[in-house]
Amino acid sequence: MTLKILYASFQLGSELPGYVRYALSKLSKCGCVTLITNRRELAARELDFLANSGIELFLTENRGFDFGMWQRYLDAQNWNLEEGTRIALINDSIVYYKDRFKEFFERAEALDAEAVSLTENFEIVHHLQSFFLYLKPRATGLFKEHLAKTPVQETYSGAVRNHEIAFSVELVSSGLKLEPLFKTREPILFSYAALIRSGAGFVKRKLLERRFTAADEAHFIVCGFPGALREDYHKLIASEGSPDPDFDLALLPRNSATVRQKVAGFFAGHVFLWRRQLAKMRGKI
Repeated sequence: MTLKILYASFQLGSELPGYVRYALSKLSKCGCVTLITNRRELAARELDFLANSGIELFLTENRGFDFGMWQRYLDAQNWNLEEGTRIALINDSIVYYKDRFKEFFERAEALDAEAVSLTENFEIVHHLQSFFLYLKPRATGLFKEHLAKTPVQETYSGAVRNHEIAFSVELVSSGLKLEPLFKTREPILFSYAALIRSGAGFVKRKLLERRFTAADEAHFIVCGFPGALREDYHKLIASEGSPDPDFDLALLPRNSATVRQKVAGFFAGHVFLWRRQLAKMRGKI
């Protein structure tokens, strides 16, 4: 059985972020890995790293988000896959600080589900999260059909609705079973502290970088999880996440916002929440 791992990553500059390098180096021990990234000139040391790790490099345009990158690569290969090939679709929106990839793939293969993810989401409709998708042959066939009929998405929300969510819906409609490796008690966005403490070994990059809009801030508060918004995930990983000895915690992405931007974001979230509540009250008057 062949495992084809497609790691999609949009980055600026000629260097690969350390957490991307770490994930790629560990993934290269599990199957045939391709780094699919936006077209640019990479530093010689990065090209050497990829070559020495046996990782294929595919440069493409920055359009259509991860699904666009995956589609252009597979189309370029004419979807020429050996019979029984498993495809792992992974992107850089998750930071891995523990090497559990072999275990993840083995667990996914052992399940009777045709499509497996690390986590699931129940917003809008139940679906698998596409930052890690393990597809068996029947699911791969439907993935090809899905990409062929779905226009290239120009917005992030469009990619979520028309790719991530829609693909899960199509899988279920075709009678295929979906399964996450990790089930959380609370909605997944608010569950990363619990996952870290459980030893899951991964975290959403956005939480480390604290890239939140006012609407994002309000979402945490409205849903009753302000603690998940304010959690110090770097400290939590170091103290309770059991990172691998060979993972340098300095590789964890950090928030680059200034104090002023942080304060502005905090108040913007509360103003957004206040305006939303006011609009509801006016609707009842």
